[in-house]
Amino acid sequence: MKNSAGSTWTSDNSVVCGTSSSWSVHPPDASVGTVDCDEFATASTHESGGYPGTTAKPNPNLVKKGTECAQLFTDKMGDGSANFGILADTRTATKGPTGTERCGRAAIPRVQNQMAFNGFPAPAWRMLDGDGFFVTLPGFEHCTSTATTCTWRKIG
Repeated sequence: MKNSAGSTWTSDNSVVCGTSSSWSVHPPDASVGTVDCDEFATASTHESGGYPGTTAKPNPNLVKKGTECAQLFTDKMGDGSANFGILADTRTATKGPTGTERCGRAAIPRVQNQMAFNGFPAPAWRMLDGDGFFVTLPGFEHCTSTATTCTWRKIG
C-alpha cells in the first residue's frame, strides 16, 4: 500500500501497534504466554486506524495514536476454568471502551497473532487493494454490547 506521500506503508508503520505506538502491555496470566499487540481493523487494510490514507481517499478511521483505540487484552476468565477471553484494559479507561473508538488493539498470544489467517492469504479471498470488507462472528451474533460475557452458540 502507498500512503499520501506515495511511500510504501506497512503495518510496522501503524501508530496503533507499530514501532511508534508506545503500547504498554497489560500483564497477562503466565498461561497466556508471550503476547503481541494486535489491531482491528487489521493493520494491513485501508480500514486500520493506523493507515494514513491518501489525499484522494483519506482514512475516516485514522487515529493519531494507539491510545485512541479500544484497549483490550487476553486473559483467563477468572471463573476457575481454563477458558480465556478478550477483556477490557481498564488501566487508563477505567470504565472500558466507550463503543465510539475507531479501532481496537489487544494483547493477544503471540502464536495466535502469528498464525491467524496463515492458511488464507488475501488472494484466496479475491480481495483487491481498496476493497471494503466486513467481519462476522458466527455463533456470537446474539451478543450485545451490554453483556459482560457472551457464550458461543453452535450454529447449523
